[in-house]
Amino acid sequence: MLKSGRAAALRCDCKTSAIQHHPKALLTFILELRLMAKFSNPKMVNKPHQTTGRTPLTLARAIYGFVLVGAFVATLAVATLVRDRVEAFNEDALATAVATRAAGLELAFARGLHEEWENIRQLAETLAAGSGEDLPSQLAFAVGDGEKVSWAGYAAIDGTVLAASNGLLEGVDVGQREWFQRGLEGPFAGDVHEAVLLASLLPDNDGEPLRFLDLATPVRNANGDAIGVLGFHLNFAWAQDFITEQAAALDIHAFLMSQDGSVVIATDGRDYATLNLQSTRRASAGMAGGGLERWPDGQTYFTNVVPQVAYEDLPSFGWRLIARIDGDAVETTNQAFSTAVLLSTGMFGVFLILLTALFVQIFIRPFDEISKNAIRVADGEDVYPYESRRTAELARLSAALARLQGRS
Repeated sequence: MLKSGRAAALRCDCKTSAIQHHPKALLTFILELRLMAKFSNPKMVNKPHQTTGRTPLTLARAIYGFVLVGAFVATLAVATLVRDRVEAFNEDALATAVATRAAGLELAFARGLHEEWENIRQLAETLAAGSGEDLPSQLAFAVGDGEKVSWAGYAAIDGTVLAASNGLLEGVDVGQREWFQRGLEGPFAGDVHEAVLLASLLPDNDGEPLRFLDLATPVRNANGDAIGVLGFHLNFAWAQDFITEQAAALDIHAFLMSQDGSVVIATDGRDYATLNLQSTRRASAGMAGGGLERWPDGQTYFTNVVPQVAYEDLPSFGWRLIARIDGDAVETTNQAFSTAVLLSTGMFGVFLILLTALFVQIFIRPFDEISKNAIRVADGEDVYPYESRRTAELARLSAALARLQGRS
């Protein structure tokens, strides 16, 4: 036994020297040591290869785990980043949408008012030129069916109505009415007010009291002196219907506010005296802008303030326009995006698993087969060496295993 031990030690020294000069000899050296240990220990002869302790993780499972964990982390990071970007994009898009729609509504409404201002201004120029012989018919034409303009009249410098549509209020003194007093001074646009003199002369508005908007302008002679006032009473119901219909078409709620903060028109079906919101305070100050805020109904909306309702030379009514759009649209879009991400992630995960399984089957399974073949060779079995040339590494291992078996 002593001699055999010394011989083994001598061979080990020789092998060590060979390994230092030829790294490929390492595999041969390990297998020879294992064979020597096996045949020198009778208990190990004719026993299958056994492992002790916990079963090591296979290369295939390691790759599956790596791919799944990597895909999960990457998907989570991308989904979080993209969700934040999508949420910010949606908020910007809604803010832009409500601002654009508010501006469109304001422009359409102001142009509708300006049409009547153009009519009254041109009629005043006709009167100033002394061509007012057919004034009653011209006033009646301006009123039309009364849907938009309820009354049109011309009052002399003393406040007496000289001509009016359908003869209403002719000969009546309107010198104390605001539209006349302010109209003597210059172009005038008056906020909504209830009918006084015309309340009993015009049909009511489906049981609602008549309310008017005023337009007035002075009529001047060649010297520039005021000789009378031409005034229109616009039907406030027309303004309500116009804003309500346009807002519905634009999918927004609109709020027309006076300069003192009172709500003139609201399209959400609620009655407000005033609104204490950041947007209404901004509107009262005549400042444009918008943002996300909670309204009295408990809902969150994107709002935008148009600081004035104006078009060309239309006199100012002192109005501000506030438009809002449902802020829940952002959350709805985000939920739809999250659902789409989950579905896409699931489909990508299935595809990735299938692709990984194909990769493992083609490139990893041969390593498992060649390792099993190497163990059988090490155990002294006479087996045909496993060969695979799918990769350069597999080809080298197969060739090395074949050479080792040929030496045994």
